[in-house]
Amino acid sequence: MSTDIAPEMLGAKIVEWYRCIVARDMEQVITLKNEVERFVETTEIHDEKVLSFYSLFMFRYQLLMEDFQKRKVIPPDLEVINKNDSVYDGLLKFLYYFMSGQAEFYQGRYKSAIRLYRIAEGLVNHIQDKSEKAEFFYRLGESYYRIDQYTFAVAYIEQAIDLFEQQQFYKEKILNCKLLLAAINTELSLFEKAESVYQSVLSEAKDFPTTHALILRSLGMNRTRQHKLEEARQYFMQALNTGNHMESVVGMKTQGDLANVLFRLQCDYDYALTLLQEAKSRAVEYKNQEYLARCTVTETLFVNESNEEQLLEALKRLEEHKLYFEYYEVAEEIAIYYEERGIIDKAFFFMKEATKYRINPTLLGVE
Repeated sequence: MSTDIAPEMLGAKIVEWYRCIVARDMEQVITLKNEVERFVETTEIHDEKVLSFYSLFMFRYQLLMEDFQKRKVIPPDLEVINKNDSVYDGLLKFLYYFMSGQAEFYQGRYKSAIRLYRIAEGLVNHIQDKSEKAEFFYRLGESYYRIDQYTFAVAYIEQAIDLFEQQQFYKEKILNCKLLLAAINTELSLFEKAESVYQSVLSEAKDFPTTHALILRSLGMNRTRQHKLEEARQYFMQALNTGNHMESVVGMKTQGDLANVLFRLQCDYDYALTLLQEAKSRAVEYKNQEYLARCTVTETLFVNESNEEQLLEALKRLEEHKLYFEYYEVAEEIAIYYEERGIIDKAFFFMKEATKYRINPTLLGVE
């Protein structure tokens, strides 16, 4: 039997839950999520604003737990949020656009995510918590990184670091920010600069298995881009054996990358094939266009008979999703494959494709 409850009590509990989500205090996140759900299930709530908060934070929880990857998750309706004009409405609107942007980001729609984040940025003054602002700037910087606009990406990530450093208990978030800056240096072929940052954060990440695995994966990517494939193999395997990385969405990417490296090293064919098949299946499930394209290229080059039409379709998929750096990287890999086999005309063709996006306007943030 349901009972009435003061909306302030539920609102306070929801805010406490959200702070734990921002801090990634997973034990408290799950405990408070269960408490809030019991409140909602066993009481009658007539305050639409509180219900809107609940819907938004449940949405954020699903994003944090990656549940949205396994089933379709739709942001709450903004209609209730737009009914009135108050400080709380501004906060709700910010959260709506911020979380909707995250949903777009995780679906690989990075430009759409940025458009939503930019609306949220106009509402950021409604946010008093510095850690929450830092999280927002980090996510915005991460989105610009994904579309190769490194100037904007670095500016927002550095803002995030400044804010996180003003708070206690955010060491892991700072490590994630620095990891992203190192990844930018890797993509700009500033390998020594990237390596210095990677090794620094690696030594600080031992107590954070999720981030530790991400750093090991990033070191694997760094080695792959330098064509140091045996070192890349070792880092990818370490990442997959750290924490729950294997089960995560990023773990799917690591599986695909390790399979690619093993095929290129011409070793552990059966294991590489198993990894590739699982990575491709998960990429389809998660609707991850980048790794669906990458896995298709690996499969076409090393498993099936090389089919130029399939390779071009995979590159087109990357181009359509504005994954320009990834297009360059994959096209270059295809060119090297053909060059090593003495098929010079195809090697030349795909190297031309690679150079098309080696330097592009988005790197300077002018698109």
